[in-house]
Amino acid sequence: MKKRIGFMGLGTMGRPMAENILRNGYPLTVYNRTREKCAMLRELGAFVAATPRELAERSDVVVTMVPGPEAVLALLTGEDGCARGMGPHSVFVNMGTMAPAYAREIAASLRPLGVACVDAPVSGSRRPAEEGRLVVLAGGPAEVVDALRPLFLTMGRKVIHCGAQGQGAMAKMVVNLLLGVMMEGVGEMLNFGRRGGLDDATLFDVLDSGPLACDLFAAKQDMLRTGAYPAQFALRNMDRDMRAILDTAAAAGAATPAANAVSQLYRAACARGRSDMDVAAVMGVLEALSGDGTR
Repeated sequence: MKKRIGFMGLGTMGRPMAENILRNGYPLTVYNRTREKCAMLRELGAFVAATPRELAERSDVVVTMVPGPEAVLALLTGEDGCARGMGPHSVFVNMGTMAPAYAREIAASLRPLGVACVDAPVSGSRRPAEEGRLVVLAGGPAEVVDALRPLFLTMGRKVIHCGAQGQGAMAKMVVNLLLGVMMEGVGEMLNFGRRGGLDDATLFDVLDSGPLACDLFAAKQDMLRTGAYPAQFALRNMDRDMRAILDTAAAAGAATPAANAVSQLYRAACARGRSDMDVAAVMGVLEALSGDGTR
């Protein structure tokens, strides 16, 4: 019999992830602070819990997909928090992005209850989430990660066990550092090329035809051409993640000059009202710094 899954956080990534769990035959209970976001999953057969505690009481595995440690702690703590509904046979899985120190802290806080913890953030954006093609970066005991592998593979195409608790979160920090630098880099390239007289068709033909071609640039090409940025990965989340990356790097003694520089641009983009746009909207800051463009 498949384990009962509780899923909290039905945003851009969480809802399609939860749908894929349900469609693969797992009994699913969901909770979201905005209850309207539960409607589609209820129609598909999920039970909608009134509180995180009720969700945990109905679940063997509790999954959170919410932005940042504060949101996770809000679901865990308090009289109606899911920690009140978990026990020695429960597993808690955080699939959102957070610093490894917070992932270890949460695991330590649940250890006295006998709850097994895994940090399992994902690499990928909305479309891979919808298609079940995410990459799951798991940190925690190997036997717990192995037991969860069939569940993870309903949401992703690959599961990478990165090591002990906190190491899945660390792998996600590493990936998002590169994502942030690459996204700013392709925007800088495009802005530079345009101002040097090259058109977009030529610029992207050059990029797509050489060794720098990649799925990320292909996925963002239409946005960068048109200046319309529907969020696949919201810019506010990159701003938040960059701050966590810099804090984690400082604690590890790792030099991150490029991350420090691009972090300022993501912060500036948020200050310019682009928080809810896709991360590719950092392009607008580069245009503004060049003296033109309001895209």
